[in-house]
Amino acid sequence: MPTVLIIGAGPRVGQASAEAFAAAGFQVAVASRKQNTGANYRHYTFDAAEPDKVPALFEKVSADLGIPSVVIYNAYKGGMTPPDSPFELGLEDFQAGLNVNTTTPFIAAREAVKGFEKLGPSQLGPAGGTFIFTGNMLNISAIPGLMAFGMQKNATANMIRHLALAAYNGKPYKFYYADERHADGSYVTTDLSGPGHAELFLGLAKNAKQGPWDHTFVSGKGYVEFPQQESLAWYP
Repeated sequence: MPTVLIIGAGPRVGQASAEAFAAAGFQVAVASRKQNTGANYRHYTFDAAEPDKVPALFEKVSADLGIPSVVIYNAYKGGMTPPDSPFELGLEDFQAGLNVNTTTPFIAAREAVKGFEKLGPSQLGPAGGTFIFTGNMLNISAIPGLMAFGMQKNATANMIRHLALAAYNGKPYKFYYADERHADGSYVTTDLSGPGHAELFLGLAKNAKQGPWDHTFVSGKGYVEFPQQESLAWYP
């Protein structure tokens, strides 16, 4: 049975994703500070603010369930400031956000690729290996009050683009920056869809072909390409 590792497994996207992948025949490992997805899935206590703990997490999951062929990075840390004071975020908070949103995903992607290489094409199967980062539209849009959060998401989006289009183009590995939108293309915040993410993630994992790395999607509809919006209004 293939293994999926969900990092940042909360009661919405994490729970729905665990259920979807388990139903599809995957062994499911969930990693978070607290167990939020019930007792049906193997839980690993993990704090995404501690990048140096990522290799040990992958080693433990691989030993217990098998090397993950699908890795979903769903952890995040927001950092809001008044809209006209972007530098009010303290250095400690900025660094914590950088760890969760950028540094830990970098190491998680590195460990995921190591696993893909160990598995090889025969064990990865026809769908290959998949790494998915749960993003938002801050990689392309400036939203007042969210400068630091946007810097961190944008850095990771650039990593995903490089992995998908340059470093591993032609390999049986796929990399995605998943960005849920409303049907009109607007920013999804607290109303994001757990089932919508789960359906998308499973579809991306099963598809052998690399799709658009910046995967903007509408829940229940799938990938939709939207016009770029370079700035948006303040979201209180």
